[in-house]
Amino acid sequence: MADEDKSKQAKKREEALPERLLRRVLEGMGAAVDRKLGRETISSTGLTTTKLVDRMKHSIDERVRDEGAKGRIAPHLMKLKVEWGTHSEAPPELIKELEHEVLASAIDHINDQRYRTLAPVRVETEVDIFTTGVSVLPTFGEFEDELREQDEARRRAEKLGTPNIPKGAPPVPDVHMTARVIIQDQTREVPMTFKPGGRRMSVGRGTDNDLCLRDNSVSKIHAALLMNREGTLLVADTGSTNGTFINGRRIAYGEARQVDDGDVLGFGDVEVRFHRV
Repeated sequence: MADEDKSKQAKKREEALPERLLRRVLEGMGAAVDRKLGRETISSTGLTTTKLVDRMKHSIDERVRDEGAKGRIAPHLMKLKVEWGTHSEAPPELIKELEHEVLASAIDHINDQRYRTLAPVRVETEVDIFTTGVSVLPTFGEFEDELREQDEARRRAEKLGTPNIPKGAPPVPDVHMTARVIIQDQTREVPMTFKPGGRRMSVGRGTDNDLCLRDNSVSKIHAALLMNREGTLLVADTGSTNGTFINGRRIAYGEARQVDDGDVLGFGDVEVRFHRV
């Protein structure tokens, strides 16, 4: 009889596990979104999901391009970014449920607003060390570079006084910085340009890194740098051997940390300070 009770209890725990994990994913999602909106976290599953979808819709509207006679073009690729630890604990079927909900909500919103897209709407999930909880980033996918070049051409034409040019999404100004690198008492300065909300920059010993640090204490691919949409510089270790440090304190793998003015970053034995130009 005791063995039968234990078996029933174990079965109940197994049945409850997916529900607990889904609740944890959604609560993490709600916390991340609520922090952005400046609200208190509500641990209701429905509410947190709604807030994620509302945030996604707002981001879609922000990125819509007015192409004049061609209509308003909306992003078609929804990047579902999931925090590293959260993703590893969530069963694949729960991630799929989130993907389906994000996809359906994105399609409905784009149709309701009578937007056009350059390709079918789809969702891609990626584990991101710079994400807290869950977030959705609407993008133009494979057309991003082409559209960016079009915007740059338009801005150049506007400077030359060409009239009646339809405007796309408002440009985000680049942030120019100087990385002061100290390797074995040798100092050099490396100019770097960050685009808020743009791609991440790699740091490592390999020459194909954005910031190349030729020192044996630095891993080939050591760390990553990212400037978020608010203009805050973030750093994360990408699995280095000798560690990444902020003011002498090692940061954990998979943890993105803010870099403040005056902070000294350590990549192995190499010290780097960033200054805005």
